[in-house]
Amino acid sequence: MTTKCYLWALMNFLFPSFLYALSAISIPILIHLFNFRRYKKLYFSNVRFLQEVVQESRSRSRLKHWLVLLCRILAVAFLVFAFAQPYIPNKQGATTAGTKSVSIFIDNSFSMNAVNQNGTLLEDAKSKASQIAQSLNAADKVQLISQDFDEAQERWLNKDEFLEELKGLKTSPFSRLLPEVLQRQQENLEHSGTPVKEAFVISDFQKSVSDVANFHANTDISTDFIPEVAETKNNVSIDSCWFTSPVHIPGKAEELMVKLTNYSTIAVNNGPIKLVLNGEEKALSSFNIEPMGSTTITMSFIPGKEKIEQGELKINDYPITFDDELYFSIRLSASIPVLWLHAENDKANPYLHSLFGKDSLFTFSDVTASHLDYSTLPRYRLIILDNIASVTSGMGNELAKYVSNGGNLIVIPPVSGIDINSYRDFLILVNSSYYEKLDTAHQKVDKLNYESHIYSEVFERKQHPNMDLPIVNKHYVISHTTRALSENIMKLENGDDFLDLFHYNKGNIYLLSVALNDDYSNFQRHAIYVPTMYNIGLYSSPNAPLYYTLGDIQPIEAPNINLPQNVFFKIQGDKDTLSILPERRTVNDNTFLFLHSQLTQSGNFKLMAGDSLVSGISFNYNRRESDMRCIAATDMEATYSKAGLKNFSVIPSTSSSIPNLLAEVNRGKYFWKYCILLALLFLAAEEALLRLWKE
Repeated sequence: MTTKCYLWALMNFLFPSFLYALSAISIPILIHLFNFRRYKKLYFSNVRFLQEVVQESRSRSRLKHWLVLLCRILAVAFLVFAFAQPYIPNKQGATTAGTKSVSIFIDNSFSMNAVNQNGTLLEDAKSKASQIAQSLNAADKVQLISQDFDEAQERWLNKDEFLEELKGLKTSPFSRLLPEVLQRQQENLEHSGTPVKEAFVISDFQKSVSDVANFHANTDISTDFIPEVAETKNNVSIDSCWFTSPVHIPGKAEELMVKLTNYSTIAVNNGPIKLVLNGEEKALSSFNIEPMGSTTITMSFIPGKEKIEQGELKINDYPITFDDELYFSIRLSASIPVLWLHAENDKANPYLHSLFGKDSLFTFSDVTASHLDYSTLPRYRLIILDNIASVTSGMGNELAKYVSNGGNLIVIPPVSGIDINSYRDFLILVNSSYYEKLDTAHQKVDKLNYESHIYSEVFERKQHPNMDLPIVNKHYVISHTTRALSENIMKLENGDDFLDLFHYNKGNIYLLSVALNDDYSNFQRHAIYVPTMYNIGLYSSPNAPLYYTLGDIQPIEAPNINLPQNVFFKIQGDKDTLSILPERRTVNDNTFLFLHSQLTQSGNFKLMAGDSLVSGISFNYNRRESDMRCIAATDMEATYSKAGLKNFSVIPSTSSSIPNLLAEVNRGKYFWKYCILLALLFLAAEEALLRLWKE
């Protein structure tokens, strides 16, 4: 039984083996016999397929290892970069190692009284300056610069002294241009004696003061702008005022022109404006202004009997109020003194006498050339040189001096016997044209200069083609070789000048080409004669400024008074609450007064010579600050780069902590944070490759 079992098992093993061997031998033979070519192609195709699969698997594995290696290399590299703290410099050429000198300008002008979420812009600027100072080392030095440009304030201090100085900074009436500020900082830093020089400008950067197109920066000094942004920028300003008449007579009605500007996007309707004169309200009016527009209104009033009238214009506007008031001073004139200077045997000129001698506006005097007292010439506002055959050198020199100091002279040629050479010598002395010869051709006045101040308010419309103008029988030809500023007032039809105006220093010369005689022309009988001569006399009155602007370098011109020893000019406030002694300079017989920033408040004041009242004088704040439009922080870098400003950067005003940005300000844009992020990113990429990429 056991033997059978073994045999049966052996048969079960050998029979399948035999069948398998038989098939292994027979199948290839059969394939070879029946389809050898097809079998061969399929066989080798399967072999190549298996080889390609193996090769692709090896390539994918190799790629995975290379990518993992690359991620590891990049992660390590960016970690190294992070510790190296790479950066791109914001400024070129600035030294960053060593003791620092830091100049901080704080804009304390009126526009900084605007508010933001931190309070007024000025207080916010002081807070930022304090942060900058506290970030300095003990060996560093710092200075404060403000709109006052006070040398005592601009001392080099340590940071503790600077913080004490900062507490006393208040609003200033002065307004400096940004190039002036940068130049001031640059000059101070160049003499600081430290290797590292930094300048900070904290301001609202108004467009009206922030143009740096003509500024040449020192590239060794790094400059940082910190803009302050106000929440509201609306403002209405009284810009200026002027009178329609140059002469102010007691009891005679006046018209005051007032210009106002609306620096906001909201229209102003029926805004009230008030005029106060010598403490008494004289006029009340209203105005309408479109958004970002201007308007000019007229305020009429009758001045009192005071010799000096001082006025104040007022509006109500918030929050910018410094430009809501405008002060001015005028001097009332009882009359305008006129002198008729004529030949020895001349009778009274009826045309001049009837015009100037019978009008209460003028005080008319006459004197012959031989009896002229030259010391009396400064008393007169207008001198008429009429019918004098020859101008002596002595008279010519004195008349030239009179005109140079602000006098007005009308030159009328004589009826006969003119000394052409003497007139030429005198007129050349005052840089005027002169008479050349007598022309007896019959002419007509053909043109009037309507742009001249002589005819500014005479005609309602321009000349009509058939307008009646003076007839000229003969005239003196006026040369065209003038060496001075000139203005033609009337011209003949042949192109010759009939009446010319020449400016000489502070005075004027009116040159007429005809005598006031019927043989020459009918000018003295014509209707145009009265407004022409009357306005020449009217505008001969001294035109003193209505007001001065605080902070301007323009000096105050004072009368030429021989002051006794120890007697000085002074500017005195109301009720003697303020008294300033200005610097006095005499230039070419003219006296000028310089305040040198001693006066810091607007208002009406008195100009005194000792205890004697000389005139009224008014000062107003600069209207440059009225326009609240500022350069946007986002546009500052492009604007100043285009203007050629080098080695500067802009710190955003929204930054809560200024010291956190000082490193980037000093060196540039740091990238270590980005390097760490990239290192972590590549480590994550490596882990993802190892976990997710299956072979």
